[in-house]
Formats: sequence, C-alpha cells, structure tokens
Amino acid sequence: MATLTPAMQKFIGENLCLIATVNKDCHPNVAPKGTFRVLDEKNLAYAEIYGQLTYQNLLANPYVCVVAVNRQERAMVRCSGLAEIVTAGQLYDEMAAQVEKKGLPRPQAVVKIALTEVRSSKV
Repeated sequence: MATLTPAMQKFIGENLCLIATVNKDCHPNVAPKGTFRVLDEKNLAYAEIYGQLTYQNLLANPYVCVVAVNRQERAMVRCSGLAEIVTAGQLYDEMAAQVEKKGLPRPQAVVKIALTEVRSSKV
C-alpha cells in the first residue's frame, strides 16, 4: 500500500531526502533535495530550484524513487511514485515563498509526487 504513516511523515520531514531519476536513455541520477515536504499520506513535493539534471530527467520520465535516511538510527523510508511538474497555482506559490524565505532563488517548478509504493525500515 502507498500510504505514509504519521511516523514516516515525521521521519521524512526531519531527514535529508534523495531522489532517483532516469533520463530517456535510462541513465540514472541520484540527488539530494533539501526542500522535500509531505503534502499528505499519499503525496510528497519539493521545490526544484535550479532545474538541472534531476528536473531534465523528470521531463523525460516522471517515475521516481525517494529515500529519506538516518544513518545514526539505521532507519529509512523509501517511496516510489509518479512526478508531476507544477509551475503555477497554490502549491507552487506556497513552496516558492518558503524557499525564498530561506534565501534561495525562486524555484523553476515544484515537483509533486503521487506515491505508488512505500517501504520503511525501523520507522
């Protein structure tokens, strides 16, 4: 089932998340994203600030894997899903304001991820 428990939601909010993507030729990329946010038990989002390799991969292939990990606790949450590029509207405006408040540039887009699979270890 692709549902985040409250403990998983808290864990994602407290730990750095990595996102794995592939391009149209199936070349992988893994990148840390410091702006991940849990929208609800079935959706994540992050601000894609610079629009580089991860963003370009998402334009070609929307399937992703997101991992939040805590080495000290040896715990992790792994989510797979389908990314949607959001460039306007309430979600974009809210997340853009959050990253700008941190002194970061306005994002190229917000990436909303509808979860299709969720797994965890020690969470």
